[in-house]
Amino acid sequence: MAMPDRYVLLGGNVSNSPTPQMMNAAMMELGLDATYEPSSVQAPELRKAFAAIRESGVKGANVTIPHKSSIIRFLDSLEGAAAEIGAVNTLQRDADGYVGYNTDVDGILGPIAERNLAAIRRAVVVGTGGAARAFCKAMSTIGCAEITVLSREPARARGFIESMRAAFPSMSIEFDSDEEGRPWAPEMLFNASPAGARGIPLETRVSMLLAARPIVFDAVYAPVETDLIRRARRLGCQVIYGHEMLLHQGLRSLELWTGRSAPLEAMKSSLFRSLGVSAD
Repeated sequence: MAMPDRYVLLGGNVSNSPTPQMMNAAMMELGLDATYEPSSVQAPELRKAFAAIRESGVKGANVTIPHKSSIIRFLDSLEGAAAEIGAVNTLQRDADGYVGYNTDVDGILGPIAERNLAAIRRAVVVGTGGAARAFCKAMSTIGCAEITVLSREPARARGFIESMRAAFPSMSIEFDSDEEGRPWAPEMLFNASPAGARGIPLETRVSMLLAARPIVFDAVYAPVETDLIRRARRLGCQVIYGHEMLLHQGLRSLELWTGRSAPLEAMKSSLFRSLGVSAD
């Protein structure tokens, strides 16, 4: 008797992630003989954990914090945006091994397209991790001209900016080092950091930028109503929730694995139930 196809979510601590429920609901809706399970792995154990994944023949995986860049050295090839930005969030096993993709870009572009916001020229990104890299790619795709990077770690930010400038030479990408704040008004502010959730305070500079009423896109999905989202709504900013990004990147991941259209409503319903989001 054939064993079900196996898929996993690989991250530092994914025990409470809503992604397994969402993906299992999708696979059930599609009638697939497949399972999707969380796998919490700390950075020092990544090599050993991925060797086990390879040995067991896992068909695909999603990758999240803190492994989106470090996983690359274990893969057999990279496709598209993953190669361009140096960050992976989806793995697919093919005849030649494991291929790395980045569907976080789809996760960002999906909600933007739903709101007809494809004319953003100036943006701010908070953070320098995998989601920030995906945001730069997404902004390049829609013709953004300027990105300003906010980070608590200037040395890491410099490396991030150098790599993003090399990937996207048509965009101006600069580090915001002016603690007093520059008199400019970004059209979008994207939070790719944990700031505003889990008791981590927002930087003063972020709060100052909200006064310009940018579109605020928070990649954090739990809690649903982050401190950043609350402040933005209070000031009348248009907001995009982190669970929207999670849904859209998941839709694309499933389509890569199965070659079939993802069941949007089944995935959305499962995700909303997991997060306690009203369907209204």
